[in-house]
Amino acid sequence: MPNASATGQLHRLLRDRRQGRPAGPVEILTRDELYDRFPASLADPPRRLTPFERDVIAQAAAREAAAALGTGASPVFQLRPGLVAEMLRFYDQLRRQGQQVARFEELLEDTLRREAEFDRGAERMLQQTRLLAGTFRAYERRVAESGSCDEHSLRDRLIAAASAAPVRGIVITVADWIADPGGLYSADFDLLTRLPGIETIDLVVTQGVLASGFHQRIRDWLPGMEEIDWDLPRRLQPMLSVPAAPPDRLWFTSRDREEELIGIARRFKADRREAHLDGLAAPTPDRFAVVYKRPLPYLYLADSALGGASIPYQTSDTLPLAAEPIAAALDLVLEFVASSFTRDALIALLRSPHFEFGHGAPMARRAVSVLDRALSDARYLGEIEALAQLEVAWEGDQRRREALTALSAAVRAAKELAPLRAAAPASVQIQCLLQFLEGHQVAVDLRPAGEPEVPADAGPPPPERRARTAIVETLAALAAANRAHDDPPVDIDGLAAIVRRWMEEQTFAPLRSTGTSGMHLVDEHAARYGDFDAIALVGLIAGEWPERPRRNIFYSPNLLSALGWPPEKDWRAAAEARFIDLLRSANQSVSISTITLDDEALVEPSPLLDEIPRAGLSSSARDAAPPGRIFVDEGLSLDPVALDALPADSRRWAEMRQTRSAAAAPMFHGQAGTVAARPWSVSAVETYLQCPFRFFAQHVLRLEEEPDDEEVMDPRQQGLFMHRVFEAFFNEWQQRGYQAIVPANLDQARQVFEQIVERSLAALSETEAALERTRLLGSSAAVGLGEAVLRMEVERRVGVVARLLEYRLDGEFTFDTPSGPRVIALRGKADRIDLLEDGTLRLIDYKLGWPPQRTRVLQLAIYSLCAEQRLRGYLGRTWTIGEAAYLAFKGPRRVVPLFAAADREKVFAEAQTRLVDAVDAISRGEFPPRPHDVYLCETCAYAAVCRTDYVDDV
Repeated sequence: MPNASATGQLHRLLRDRRQGRPAGPVEILTRDELYDRFPASLADPPRRLTPFERDVIAQAAAREAAAALGTGASPVFQLRPGLVAEMLRFYDQLRRQGQQVARFEELLEDTLRREAEFDRGAERMLQQTRLLAGTFRAYERRVAESGSCDEHSLRDRLIAAASAAPVRGIVITVADWIADPGGLYSADFDLLTRLPGIETIDLVVTQGVLASGFHQRIRDWLPGMEEIDWDLPRRLQPMLSVPAAPPDRLWFTSRDREEELIGIARRFKADRREAHLDGLAAPTPDRFAVVYKRPLPYLYLADSALGGASIPYQTSDTLPLAAEPIAAALDLVLEFVASSFTRDALIALLRSPHFEFGHGAPMARRAVSVLDRALSDARYLGEIEALAQLEVAWEGDQRRREALTALSAAVRAAKELAPLRAAAPASVQIQCLLQFLEGHQVAVDLRPAGEPEVPADAGPPPPERRARTAIVETLAALAAANRAHDDPPVDIDGLAAIVRRWMEEQTFAPLRSTGTSGMHLVDEHAARYGDFDAIALVGLIAGEWPERPRRNIFYSPNLLSALGWPPEKDWRAAAEARFIDLLRSANQSVSISTITLDDEALVEPSPLLDEIPRAGLSSSARDAAPPGRIFVDEGLSLDPVALDALPADSRRWAEMRQTRSAAAAPMFHGQAGTVAARPWSVSAVETYLQCPFRFFAQHVLRLEEEPDDEEVMDPRQQGLFMHRVFEAFFNEWQQRGYQAIVPANLDQARQVFEQIVERSLAALSETEAALERTRLLGSSAAVGLGEAVLRMEVERRVGVVARLLEYRLDGEFTFDTPSGPRVIALRGKADRIDLLEDGTLRLIDYKLGWPPQRTRVLQLAIYSLCAEQRLRGYLGRTWTIGEAAYLAFKGPRRVVPLFAAADREKVFAEAQTRLVDAVDAISRGEFPPRPHDVYLCETCAYAAVCRTDYVDDV
């Protein structure tokens, strides 16, 4: 049989056909299961190597062969574990096609040696061939020395030894590997013809597959075989269901795979309704099959698309183990170690629901969140030593009590996993990882809240437990294979590569279907063995139907043809023949569908769609999406609302929801109700102008931003540091008796500024100090911000009476608006206010980045107006704003004025209007998610709580 799913379908078919009659002594096996069955028939059965053992032996053989080449002929590629796995796969293919290693090397050596003298590519390929051949020979020797056998050495023993319980007859229902991905190889056919004790071999194959080229190949392998044309009882051909529009299309087209399954569910439900109205027997799910080429993502989508329409379904296909949540949790452990225990990796591990750290249950989320913030405040960047020092420092600190609980758990986990950082034998590393997983697995089942615990004898364990068991068994087998055959040293990076590769290789049956009855989800190969009234072929896109054979990464098709690899036309002809057979296999009807988007990427229809007319089926047009409600949510989402299909509890909840306010109500679009008046900082009002919802999250809800781990200060901390440096400089400058900076004292100003900078840098780390020194003092590539400030001072001829540094502007201020004066309470702090001899004010705002757009900010303009009012009468004078400017570290200009003389009044008028409008909107509680630039959403710290779907609606 081609695969386990096909085996299940044949068992079902035979059970239905026997109708209670006893079954004979028949075993139904796949190719791999057949090789597992064969050793038991020998008097002294050898032990078969597991896939883990074969991989470990191949890895050792590859290293041995690479070393044998010598330093003068180094390997042409790095021997990564994944590459060695491909080498082993290539070796299997060679041997299955009857090729010996010596013959392989001889053929390619003769071909490549002639060209290697003149062609560097041929020379490298010749070197590759020698490495592969050396690896294959070392592998065969190591297998023989192990006392066990693989598939290839088992064939030799089966032919040479007499069988104690020989197989007398075998029925082959697959073609060769060229015509059928689950088929046999020439070495398999050779084994069956020479196997002692076997009496009959029956090969069952359709005329279409025979005509695709398999007929000639099987005649070469089994000369003299008897051919019998098997005339099946005549039956009607199935009807091909086609969409009513467009009329010339023989297949249905959906947007994506989910919509494809939903369309099948709608058409199936429509057929049942029509049969009921006509008084006919309604089609049953048990007699319907959805046929795919690959099980994913259809198995994931079935629960919502079929289960949501109350259509039971069943499947025997397996899913990748790597896609299970527990496998992702294992990845968290590996990342925790590989990242040197950084904050992000540590917090992710503690938050995982799959691990417990001393309490029998996952860590409390609040304790982890408190630790997250505390580690960010402590500037923790990783390393177990720093983590342990924090634990000691926080001991006894009542403020850190909650964070300390989570921190202690993290320290213990880090110490348990610390040995993985250093290179050690692979089995030791895997065992360390295994002990951590088993020691910290959650003792309780992961069930939805309120769901009762399932008794141990109530059937198969839940998918989470079975996935965890599969991972533990995989790691244990991998460790045992390394101990038995080769145990090279690996560090955490090597261990992670090995573990992740094997997780991706493994599959397991999640039992996510609704039971052992219902609509069948089967692959193309299993569908051939089922007895279905109707089938729906899905996902017919290029590259999937037909699926290309696995590409050989070592040699071109021309070189491989000498080793028995078939031309492309052979497998394509076989794929077309299987497709035609599949179209004719249903008893009553067949439908075909394709999609336009796969994972949000445009895809092309399958070329097999052009072969549909060859099946010679009659067609029947029908709606692609028949009307009618089949999903529970459609009872709520479509008018008029129908609640009859809902369970009683859900119906009561839905009835209550029907009484709620209309979706267009302001409360659903940012209206939070009146906000009590209070003094707002000017920077907060600027935030409101950037995005009202960001202001709401930050200043009303007071949500904290997610902290970032940086080796240096974040922009906010850098800004505070820069402000402290300039404040200290000007204080020092004035204490020394200076006021204005003029050409005569510019050098002294530079010296004082440099002294202040160096004094401030002493408190920073070496990395931070180097960056801030360059930023403030400059380098050979750019002028520092300090030099820009000093030059601006020199260029201004008016003397300075006084400087007000980090000057608070708190209180009530009057602003002119088109509707008259308004008094508004504000809070703010001006970076620097210079009082000049001519009675004017000069406001300076320091910016580490680019200067802001004048139409997007308020601070400089509003601070200027507030300063005029607050300083009225200061030093016995009336001061008016004369200049306001940004000193920016980035951009083409260091000094960027807020206004020119001609537009001074316009700038202040616009700023006052924006301020008053924003404060009024805040008071009304208007906080829609309406950024002035939608690209701000990409970096917003509050995206997780923002109703971004409303951005375009308001």
